[in-house]
Formats: sequence, C-alpha cells, structure tokens
Amino acid sequence: MKKFLSIIMVLAMILSLGITAFAEENKGSITITNATIDETYALYKIFDASISKDANGETNAVSYSISTDNQFFDAMFGANGTAGEYFLYNENTGSVTKKEGVNDADLIKYLTDLVKDSTYQTAVDPIVAATDEVKFEGLP
Repeated sequence: MKKFLSIIMVLAMILSLGITAFAEENKGSITITNATIDETYALYKIFDASISKDANGETNAVSYSISTDNQFFDAMFGANGTAGEYFLYNENTGSVTKKEGVNDADLIKYLTDLVKDSTYQTAVDPIVAATDEVKFEGLP
C-alpha cells in the first residue's frame, strides 16, 4: 500500500499543483524519498502532460489529457467519457481537469485503488528499493 500511495501522492501533487518533473527534451524523472528497502515501486502513466513555455523558456502552464485508448480511460470516465467522479474529460480536446471541490485525500485513495488492479501495465519497469531513495529516470 505504501508503494502505491507514494506514487499516487506524486501524481496528485502534479495534478493539483501543476508541478512537473520534466527536463529538457521532454525527459523527466520522479524520485521517491523515504522508500522502504526491499519494497517494489511502480509507476503508472495515467495522463499525458503538455508543457507551455514563455519567451524565456520558462514553464508557464501545464495541461493534462487522456486518450480513449488509455488503459485507465474506461475505469475513470466510462466508455462514453462522461462518468468521471474526480475529473472532467473534454471529448473535443481530450483534456482532463480535476473537478472543483474534489478532496485530495479522496482522489489519492481513488487512484491508489485504481492502480492496485494487476491488469494495468506499468509505465516503466518496477524498481525494488535498495536504499531509501528510488529514482525513475528518462520518463517521457
């Protein structure tokens, strides 16, 4: 449970605060601190992020989207894209926004429960923690 909660907390922070872990060439990393040694950590890519930069190259906006063929789409929005409990889906653009008034703790529990299903594929190979820090690098 702790491994999934750590991953979902990172995801929730990204969604709610607009903070991304992207580096140049759209490659990024996610670091999990205070990891439990010998615990397996896995990442699941739920949304795609698009980054807008200003004239100075500084990030000024991040938007999130999901395609209908994404492995999580039906579970989150139903086959027609209208059943989202925590997120709104725009069928015309594929964009996703967190619904106003959604409690972050409820959202984290929802996403944690969602990825517990073993039928979902991880975004990258899981890592077994050898130290108290786990770093996933080269992420799109």
